[in-house]
Amino acid sequence: MISGEKSSAAATSSAQHLKQKFPAWLVYSILTLLLWGIWGATSKAISDDINTYTNQVLFSLGVTPLILLVAFSPRLKGGTQRKRGIFYAFITGILGGTGNIAFFKSLMVGGKASVVVPATSLSPVITVLMGYFILKERLTTVQKLGFALAMVAIYLLSV
Repeated sequence: MISGEKSSAAATSSAQHLKQKFPAWLVYSILTLLLWGIWGATSKAISDDINTYTNQVLFSLGVTPLILLVAFSPRLKGGTQRKRGIFYAFITGILGGTGNIAFFKSLMVGGKASVVVPATSLSPVITVLMGYFILKERLTTVQKLGFALAMVAIYLLSV
């Protein structure tokens, strides 16, 4: 084996090891965490400069380049139940946009970013409840403990 082939094989093996250790979903989740963390602090920094509704409009305009990027993606036409998917995607946009307005408003009326961002980041608690009651998903003991700790965190963040 030539030395270049050895280093290439080692690099490939190393990359595969990293993929096993850090699956793609985890990498994207960490990227989300970083971007949303910066977004939350930035949102507070501008909350005294513009009102909630202007902030939402500008937020939406800021998403426009990403919408254009996705609109021209070859994967745009994927999916098996497109009408249903489009309906739920639209509802998701309404819920997310309304949630953004409430988030921006909470910062504008005096909420501290260090409290508002973590408190609103506990929104998966609602998803857990919906999963349990509506989707009939079961929770493990550890997940129930995590849910209870999230409830404690909401209380501690609010005092």
